[in-house]
Amino acid sequence: MNIAFYFKNLEPTDAIKEYCREKIGKIKDRLHHIEAVDVRFKLLRQNQVCEITVHGDATVFHVQKQDKDLYASIDAAVDILNIQIDKYHKKIDQKGSALDAIPVREHGATQEEFMIHVYEAPAKPMTDIEAILQLQQEKFKFHMFHHIDEKKYSMVFARPDGNYSFIYPTKELGQYEEKIVKLRENSLKDISLSLYPVSILSVSEAIEQLGENHLEYLAFVNEESHRLNILFISKSGDLAIKKPV
Repeated sequence: MNIAFYFKNLEPTDAIKEYCREKIGKIKDRLHHIEAVDVRFKLLRQNQVCEITVHGDATVFHVQKQDKDLYASIDAAVDILNIQIDKYHKKIDQKGSALDAIPVREHGATQEEFMIHVYEAPAKPMTDIEAILQLQQEKFKFHMFHHIDEKKYSMVFARPDGNYSFIYPTKELGQYEEKIVKLRENSLKDISLSLYPVSILSVSEAIEQLGENHLEYLAFVNEESHRLNILFISKSGDLAIKKPV
């Protein structure tokens, strides 16, 4: 199991990394599939923070704990992580399928503790008009799709003025084009085209930006996969991520 470590205002040491690997390594048999593990350490006032994000089993587990002692913050974070996994398995047992809707924020949980449901964007290629028609039928305020011409994952969302915005990736990592169009009588009229910088973020950083800016959703390039992801608040008020298959 690969673990990516990041240190901010704290000196990276092999001892901390090894301790963390040993503690987190015990969860690998508790999940069917783990795509990635992201561990971030930082200094916050007088406390040392451990932030763990685990991508696995169609769910993202996220926890952040702090203590004056970094080892203690690791222990606390891993303890909460195991509690999240226990609750996740319990919900699966109750519902009978991991594909059923899973409440991702527990009542009483802090903003530092999340289980985030992952939705996968289908690989079906679409034209711009087909993407808009699909958006109109979806439960989300955006639609992620595989563009039939560019053969790249893109997204479309409805603008308050009644027009639509398309976000297409460019060859520059983290750079996207935004095309604003008007739909009239089953034809599209281009209104404007401009570069749209999309941040390269970890899931935990995306969560922070979503909360700090009071957004309903946030498009970002996932630091692990280097692909477009969308973090959003579902209709039930929970956090979810949509990503390409």
